Amino acid sequence: MHPTDSKATESVGAPVTFPPPEPVTPTVMAQDVRLALDLANGRPTGEAADAVRDRLRSYIQALADPADAFAAGLADSRARDIAMNTVRHARAVAEDSVHDPSANLRLLAKAVHHLAQYAAGARR
Repeated sequence: MHPTDSKATESVGAPVTFPPPEPVTPTVMAQDVRLALDLANGRPTGEAADAVRDRLRSYIQALADPADAFAAGLADSRARDIAMNTVRHARAVAEDSVHDPSANLRLLAKAVHHLAQYAAGARR
């Protein structure tokens, strides 16, 4: 288990309780997007890159429905089609296995960036 999980076990087997992770804010998502893009410029493998990749996937899952609702409500059919296809593509990228770590991080980061904008539009 990860130390930020609500419960973990020490090496002796006794349960240890950690505080729940802080809520994810748009600022935290934006920081992870920038981190992913920076990591993608190098060799994005290992635990750190995997952790960022997992967080980006979780953001996509959280943002996809509000972003889809915003996209469906757009009056301009071209803008609506582009937004809906962007949401569909983001969901697909989140489900894809990693073949090219750099490309995968870039795609996940850009997907989070776009979905966050759409989800913010849905909240207005």
